[in-house]
Amino acid sequence: MTHEQSHHEHAQDAFIDALFDESPVNIAALLRACADGELTPEQCTRLGDLLAEHPEADSQHQFEEMLRACCKTAMVKPCCPQALRDRVGAIVAGTGEAASSDADGYADRIEGAGTYTTKRSFWARSPMMAIAAVLLLSVAGVLIWQSTNLISSNNGLIPQIGQVSYPERVGEFVLREHNRCCVEDAADRKFTERDIASAVSHFSEQFQRPVTTPDLSGHADRVEFYGGGACHVPMTTHSAHLRFDATDASGNRIALSLFIAPDPGELKMDENVTYSVNSKACADAGVSLFMWVNDGIQYVLVSEATDETCAIVRSIMNAPDQLDSI
Repeated sequence: MTHEQSHHEHAQDAFIDALFDESPVNIAALLRACADGELTPEQCTRLGDLLAEHPEADSQHQFEEMLRACCKTAMVKPCCPQALRDRVGAIVAGTGEAASSDADGYADRIEGAGTYTTKRSFWARSPMMAIAAVLLLSVAGVLIWQSTNLISSNNGLIPQIGQVSYPERVGEFVLREHNRCCVEDAADRKFTERDIASAVSHFSEQFQRPVTTPDLSGHADRVEFYGGGACHVPMTTHSAHLRFDATDASGNRIALSLFIAPDPGELKMDENVTYSVNSKACADAGVSLFMWVNDGIQYVLVSEATDETCAIVRSIMNAPDQLDSI
């Protein structure tokens, strides 16, 4: 390794280390570096600890890896249109025109980047090359969206805009968080509130609305509050995650999670009704998902209890008795 290469690697490590500031922009930058395979083992450990408080970033990391794979495919000849080559080349060359020889040179380098991008990080490029990469990634993203939203019909291929429903998005998120925080190490990092009264008071103040306290009276021998911590349920600015450990009449362990947040208004729920949520992710995992609202606060319950025990669980959580479904 030359002195110049060593200096470059030290500078890149220092740059990545400086990103470990919990702002959304820096987390996104770290995820992109991780997708490029540019983090050291120590940095990967630090990123893992950081993402423990930002579980929603998991899907962003998967998207970054998928986008890079698609970008590599899109850059292989002859997929890069001449007009795009000219335009990107002109931007990179800084001429504003598409006819210069320098622009052609840059465009040729970009078009051959399918293998180049697998060997070097995007962070190692010049700012102008980064702009070119962003443009090409944007085009690749549009192509991905178009290709994954075409369906066949009697009239041929018709573009369709697919959108995951809000209940399904919530179901996927809360199930993932519920499972993650059933592991003690993750739970210990996330749950900063260990007294239920203190947790309810804390989140009531944060939400500026009263939070209904789960009623553990008469069930202390079968339901125990483990802890609570900040979370981020989809479409909410801030939310809480309360975990409970319980046992059923047969002595089987039951894991429960209650997610609480100001109601984002995505679902029109009656305040006197508990809704059984149709979530494929939860159904596949064999857990029940319930939602209800009270005084502007949305409650989402993830329960591993059987149908018979679920009624008791909902009562403990102060969910309305009347049932409906979403």
